[in-house]
Amino acid sequence: MNLKLLAFICAIILPISAQAQDSTKNYKMGEVVVTSTRMQIPLKNIPQKVEILNRSIINNSPGENLGDILKRYTNLNIIQYPGAMITIGLRGFPATAHSRNYTLILIDGLPSGTNNLAIIPSDIIESIEIVKGPYSVLYGSDAMGGVINIISRKTKNKAEGSAEMGVGNFGRRNFNGYASGSIAPSLLFSMSFSRQEQNSDYRIGAKNLLNISDTEVNILDKKSYGDVMENSRYQLNQFNGKLEYEINRKIDVKIFSSLTASNDIETPGNYWHSYGKSKKDINRFANYGEIKYVEKNNILIISPYLSIQKESNYDGNTESAFINSSENIRQSGIRIGNTHTWNELKWLIGSDLDKYEVSSHRYSAKLTPTNPYRPDHNRQSVSAFTQLTYKLNNLFLSAGGRINYITYLMKPNEFLNNHEKKSSYTNFNPSIGVKYSILPQLALRASYGNAFYVPDAYKSAGVYKIGKKIYIGNNKLKPENVNSFDIGANFGKSDIINIELTYFQNYYKNKIVNDNSRKDTVTYKNASNGTMSGIEILFSSNIAKLWSSSYKLEFFGGATGFIKNSFKDKVKNINGEEIIIEKASLYTRNFTANFGLAFNNYNGFEARISGRYIGNRLENDWIAWDNLRPGILAEHYYNKEGYTAKDQILRHSDHLIFDMSAFYTINRNAKIGITASNLLDENYSEKDGYNMPGRGIMGQFCLYF
Repeated sequence: MNLKLLAFICAIILPISAQAQDSTKNYKMGEVVVTSTRMQIPLKNIPQKVEILNRSIINNSPGENLGDILKRYTNLNIIQYPGAMITIGLRGFPATAHSRNYTLILIDGLPSGTNNLAIIPSDIIESIEIVKGPYSVLYGSDAMGGVINIISRKTKNKAEGSAEMGVGNFGRRNFNGYASGSIAPSLLFSMSFSRQEQNSDYRIGAKNLLNISDTEVNILDKKSYGDVMENSRYQLNQFNGKLEYEINRKIDVKIFSSLTASNDIETPGNYWHSYGKSKKDINRFANYGEIKYVEKNNILIISPYLSIQKESNYDGNTESAFINSSENIRQSGIRIGNTHTWNELKWLIGSDLDKYEVSSHRYSAKLTPTNPYRPDHNRQSVSAFTQLTYKLNNLFLSAGGRINYITYLMKPNEFLNNHEKKSSYTNFNPSIGVKYSILPQLALRASYGNAFYVPDAYKSAGVYKIGKKIYIGNNKLKPENVNSFDIGANFGKSDIINIELTYFQNYYKNKIVNDNSRKDTVTYKNASNGTMSGIEILFSSNIAKLWSSSYKLEFFGGATGFIKNSFKDKVKNINGEEIIIEKASLYTRNFTANFGLAFNNYNGFEARISGRYIGNRLENDWIAWDNLRPGILAEHYYNKEGYTAKDQILRHSDHLIFDMSAFYTINRNAKIGITASNLLDENYSEKDGYNMPGRGIMGQFCLYF
């Protein structure tokens, strides 16, 4: 059987549900509460598309950070570079490595302060909530594609802790430590430390499971198969702490702090090192607070936050290298929400104040400044929102709205020759949803939402050069806007079988796209309109429950396929006349799937094998200028769906990647195990030119106390 067909069949017949399932313990849907709703609504009632990954799934994953976990267990678009850099996009919105993201990343319901998921370690995570579709009604700008909400590990009254060590190929070593307990009767604490090392350059995968064309092999480069990705070593150090203080029965206070301190992370500058071998430092300090006041029918939550991230890049990877660019990003604010309950009616009303500040520097020589990649700028938003939910027997309704006032300040920079620019935006984001349980096992749902995105300074005012390409911002860019709706059905019977089917449709206005009309110059423009539509399916079945409850044997998986993902663009024909053509969206995969099998004997042993299918994607050939791939000629460029060879668009291959893990817990005091990532040694990339690691094996030992 053709492997591509097999992958498709597996994705449809075996697809997932990391949704409300736990690989060692099953939760009833009604017991799972989604905190990203800001109203503590049970998962079974939510009209929006929500997936949940819990602690045991995270513990048994080969992934060492949030990005690795998400790409294995949910369907999304991803950009991943060697050198600790991962960003993601949901529902057709592309991942963006150098500007603000279209998917909002939260920690305990507050802005994380970073869109780089590689620096969020898995050991701090209790669970992950994945809300797909626009969620601007509760979180404002940047939540166009959805929200990823990380719930940090809970503190415990009883003293407990763990120490973990992992050793693997490519010189990988992981160390994790965790402790939690009570300092006083009303004061709880937890703290953790993690260190991830890769002390050798990784080896790229040596094969492809699917049949890919000669052009697709040349895109990856024939020489890359089994080759070493030089200058790909790194180390990440992270410290985390949490305090919870119960002042009285009505008031409690929490604060969670996270520190990342990592230097000399190597960056290869793609497989051919055409951008030069370099290194970088990442330092981040983030604080997330919560003051909760609870009355009989009322909950008031006040949540301040502050995060500071500094990333410095060097001109080389030697000891004498100097910092040639750096950027500081500071996010701060306070979020207030008050929920009042009258029987089955809940009313949330609140206000948010958010500030996002960026300071960028660049140097042509040590301490000799030159033009930065983008000017210093800040964005401040003041928002008021409300949300109503009502439950009547088997019917659940929700509706709300948010009004945002956003001020944007672009600071002057003599090197960029730009002047101070102030702008302001006012917009309203409505949302409505309904869910109806026809039967105890069957529910239908539908939701609508609107989202808004202010152009990033890279695209509105940046000026920089990479290789022979010059990038110039466009100060006339308009904000992007999207209207989205989805409809779906859920069928579930305990953990014997769970199926979820969703159809989604996004209508895009003023989509920001690349303008390549000038030779060797990239700028940006607003396309007229765009459309994204597709189908998502989730499935899980603990087939062992049909004959025994003494162990678990679960099929799990999921798939997302796009029916349409395109935009309308204004271009000039050969006569110089302006026409409108429809183009396929770039940097998004047309089909993704994950699937697998999990076993747990409920007596200490658990194992999991999983696979993911990543479909074709379209990307600009940014390295055509250096003739690094002589096998790629004009006739090999993509010339369909609105593109011609002149656009230099490459169609990247589809791939199957498998992972596995097996663990055994000894008397609840110790745990040993082995994980394998990219088990079958696939050569693939998540970003053109940056081939991913081949087979990675790691042994792990954890001691609980």
